[in-house]
Amino acid sequence: MAQLTYVKSYRKQQGAALAVALVLMLVLTTLSVTLMYNTSLDTKMTHATVVKKSSLNASLGGSEEFIQKAHTQDALFSGTNPLTGNSDVSSVNLTGTDLTGEAEALTDFPTNCPHFSRSEASDSYIRCTRFEIKVLHEFGQNNQGNTEVVTAVASQIPGES
Repeated sequence: MAQLTYVKSYRKQQGAALAVALVLMLVLTTLSVTLMYNTSLDTKMTHATVVKKSSLNASLGGSEEFIQKAHTQDALFSGTNPLTGNSDVSSVNLTGTDLTGEAEALTDFPTNCPHFSRSEASDSYIRCTRFEIKVLHEFGQNNQGNTEVVTAVASQIPGES
């Protein structure tokens, strides 16, 4: 019967596998850190874009709110419509965080409305005041960013000749 014999075969190890494994781990670690940094940077850029678009939407809404509250003679304007006179409106706080609006008269006295001439008007006594409404929304860390929307408005004043 054949007998199995165990032959000891020890070779002196040189450590090449360890060196290759360490270099491979260094490459993988560098790659993962770089990818994490890029992902973090992309996330910050996306967040900044979302905040900026939200600010633009808030400013556009603030412009509409200013005109609506002026038209309805809101308490914000002491129960009068500031767009029927020719005086400037100083800064007023609108609904929303860090949202302000102001209006500047573009003419010293009422003029013909810009969208039709006297001959085209059904009522020849319609006159208009013209205003430039500026709405400012501040955003970001310490309100360092801002969005300003400027709207030109012609407000009709019936009954003036």
